[in-house]
Amino acid sequence: MTKLKFIIPQETIDAQTKAANPYDSVWVSANAGSGKTHVLTERVIRLLLEGTDPSKILCLTYTKAAAAVMQNRVFQRLSEWAVLDDEGLSKKLESLEKREPDAIRLEIARRLFARALETPGGLKIQTIHAFCESILHQFPLEANIAGHFEMLDDMMQTALVGEARRQLLEVASTSAHAGLAEAFATVLETAGEMGLENLLDEAVSKRHALHGFIRQTGVAETRQDVFYRHFGFDPDDTEADILSDIWPVAEFSEDVLDAVMNLRKPAARAQDVVLQLRMIKSQTTPAQMQDILCKAFLKSTGEPKNGSWVATAAVKAELPDFEDDFNRVAANIHEGLDRLKLLKLIRLNLAAFTLIDDLLSRYEKMKRNRGLLDFDDLINRTVSLLSRNGAGMWVQYKLDRGIDHILVDEAQDTSPEQWQVINMLSAEFFSGSGQRDVRRTLFAVGDEKQSIYSFQGARPEDFAATGKAVSRMAARAELSFEKVSLNFSFRSTPDVLSAVDTVFSREEAFRGLGIERQPTVHAAIRSNDAGEVEVWDILTPEKVEEVEDWRTPIDQLPAPAVKLAEQIATTIRHWLDTGEPIHGKGRRMEPRDIMVLVRKRDLFMPALSRALKNRGVPVAGADRLRLTSHIGIKDLMAVGRFVLQPG
Repeated sequence: MTKLKFIIPQETIDAQTKAANPYDSVWVSANAGSGKTHVLTERVIRLLLEGTDPSKILCLTYTKAAAAVMQNRVFQRLSEWAVLDDEGLSKKLESLEKREPDAIRLEIARRLFARALETPGGLKIQTIHAFCESILHQFPLEANIAGHFEMLDDMMQTALVGEARRQLLEVASTSAHAGLAEAFATVLETAGEMGLENLLDEAVSKRHALHGFIRQTGVAETRQDVFYRHFGFDPDDTEADILSDIWPVAEFSEDVLDAVMNLRKPAARAQDVVLQLRMIKSQTTPAQMQDILCKAFLKSTGEPKNGSWVATAAVKAELPDFEDDFNRVAANIHEGLDRLKLLKLIRLNLAAFTLIDDLLSRYEKMKRNRGLLDFDDLINRTVSLLSRNGAGMWVQYKLDRGIDHILVDEAQDTSPEQWQVINMLSAEFFSGSGQRDVRRTLFAVGDEKQSIYSFQGARPEDFAATGKAVSRMAARAELSFEKVSLNFSFRSTPDVLSAVDTVFSREEAFRGLGIERQPTVHAAIRSNDAGEVEVWDILTPEKVEEVEDWRTPIDQLPAPAVKLAEQIATTIRHWLDTGEPIHGKGRRMEPRDIMVLVRKRDLFMPALSRALKNRGVPVAGADRLRLTSHIGIKDLMAVGRFVLQPG
């Protein structure tokens, strides 16, 4: 085993020990690389040492990979203990529990591996979606779903959504459903084909939130009334009605307009306004009138024009009230046209909801008929199950007898619905003494700064807010609760971490990182290791003349991605040519020492690879391999298909 080249601070040891205490509910705020998985592993092991049945521990991780890593760590530690001699095992336990174990403790520790393996169902270290799926399989009747339900994979979901969209468009493009056809025409006219496609895509991705809203507002007719009443409209209001309230006005009667045009001295601005207003005729459409009033009374930004800018000295001499009248009318028209826009927006939204309601209804019906659930259904169906009167109490009672400790990993990426599941499962933990004399705990570890799944509904601020709520519940139940911070990083170096803290030292930078609104604090355990941070100027697109020669490579154009690839490749080539030293290793830099991290696998990667190869820098390539395209995997798949042949 490689020996550590650094000393772990006592502060970190104490914090990790406190976080792993199996008798306390704990909320851990942990920086990147500060040992979150290590703390989770130690807490699970200490729970097992205290005699907790492995089946009564629920550890929720964010990904299957994280669940596998943690399970491997736990079983690796327990299997090691099973074969250690007394002296070696005593040292391990003393390091973990900060006390010298007796012979009974050693015997318990040796048996943990076998006990964990032999427990029916084993340790429950899984994703929250997998846990919710198991609950729904256990209580399908109470959840009002098919007992034999299957999960939709991505391809099946895409096919079902595509079929639902096809049916929607087929019906909407005919007169078979007048309301749907009208809504389809409204959205298509306003947003175009791409806008319609984006609307339906987003509706599917946010279908559960939309389902709730649609249920609250009712059918199309009820929804229309709710929208109109909420914004102060009558269902019979029209664009012409709103325009008639703001024009014509007495301040700009024909006499006033004639007076402006017959001024003895020229007044170009005021007369331009009059010429525009005289374009309003009896046959002028609402859209044309709106355009005329905008040009006459509003700036290009949409704000009302100032009467002092329109009314020159010649105008004021003949019409002293013109400036005040203009300002008053311009303000009224600005407000009226805004109200007109609001009416159009309401109608557009109502049309969009009509399409969305039809699409989601078709999609849900297809799933129901086939006995299918999608990924998001797992959480939402479980929330509905646990919160349902009667059935929910029965389910929670059954689950309550099976879970004594809940551990949540990467809690900053937990969505509000997932927190609902966790809170409902752990509510009985803090209700006081029960029939079983068991000290039950809730543990969560996360870091708001590392939240990257807001697009999936995660709200990082909920991590701290839920921690405060749990702290209050624990205090009322006279149970212990600890808030722990892990600031020391095992992964990075002081130079890198201090650069991060410097960037986020200003309030405008750190105020969006969490509910506490405090500057970041990072400390490096590898205090003697060197590091370096270089900040480059941001690259922006440049305007260039379009190359007429079709043979000219597109990547020769000064696009930011290509320019950045060239800059990185030039820098690496310079390091290799000048013999850039690697601090702490006593040698010069080699290509194998360099790794380029990218945010996503887009066209920047081949551009960088090409730029490096053009400069003679060997490149290992991208770290992605499509297994099914590898010749060895293809051979194995062919063998598998062969042996499955009935003949």
